[in-house]
Amino acid sequence: MKRTVIAILIVVFALTASGCANYDFAQTGEYIVTPKQALQLAEEGSAILVDVRSADDYAVSHVEGAVNLPMSTLTVSEPYSNMLPEAEQVEAVMSAAGLTENDMLLVYDGAANMQAARVQWTLNMFSNFNIKVVSGGCTALEEKGAAMTAEATVLSAATYTAGEYQKKLIVSLDYIKLLLNTPEENTVIIDTRSDEEYAEGTIPGAVHIEYLWNNYASGQYKSPQDLQSTYIGKGIMPDMKLIVFCKTSVRAAQTYTALKDAGYQDVRVYDGAWLEYSDNGETTQVSAQPTTPSIQDAS
Repeated sequence: MKRTVIAILIVVFALTASGCANYDFAQTGEYIVTPKQALQLAEEGSAILVDVRSADDYAVSHVEGAVNLPMSTLTVSEPYSNMLPEAEQVEAVMSAAGLTENDMLLVYDGAANMQAARVQWTLNMFSNFNIKVVSGGCTALEEKGAAMTAEATVLSAATYTAGEYQKKLIVSLDYIKLLLNTPEENTVIIDTRSDEEYAEGTIPGAVHIEYLWNNYASGQYKSPQDLQSTYIGKGIMPDMKLIVFCKTSVRAAQTYTALKDAGYQDVRVYDGAWLEYSDNGETTQVSAQPTTPSIQDAS
């Protein structure tokens, strides 16, 4: 009897461990690199480290050799904060920083991977997928032995050319309203904001999965396998069309990167986000138990 029970437990464990293997995920590991990988690539000269924190933070201390490209330089504030810029702005900012669309860029921040992911999504919008987020940002790089400095790295001006606008990575307010009036099968809106923000109001029908669920307690992104388990456990399947938003779609971009790295195939950012929607749409008040991940959840 004991052997039979043990055998059953082994089978159950095996099935649980391979629980994500039967789903149709795309290639994983394409959007995020570990700090160790990032330092190796930079040392080899095959990639450029890009610090997307503010100029003030960069001036205090940054990874030696990293170029400063503040996230704010790749956004506009009209009609709402942190919105996608035009291609001309992207080209001007990237060119001035000495970066081209052919460079492998490893972007890092100090904000739970949010700013780096937002820059990644922005460049993805103009067909540049030659960019990866350094998991855990500046802190994780320093912990892995990165040399830190206050001396700026300045590259010679270059010519950056923006590519084709990727319509399938973004949605508008009109699309959100259309979706609410005529729901699409296998399409899910994900609210990545905090419990408190979600409870005060959300887009009707939105599923609440705070962006912090994407990280371990260390601040680094979860592995693709752990991300798959996290989202499948919340009913989010790899063949769904996923629309992510937060207040200004910076946290949403962090979730975009997590989902794409985990092999989710169709992930789109609602760029106008809650600021736009709450001004122009009917909101839903939600009474829900707090779901903010604890240290145990993120381990």
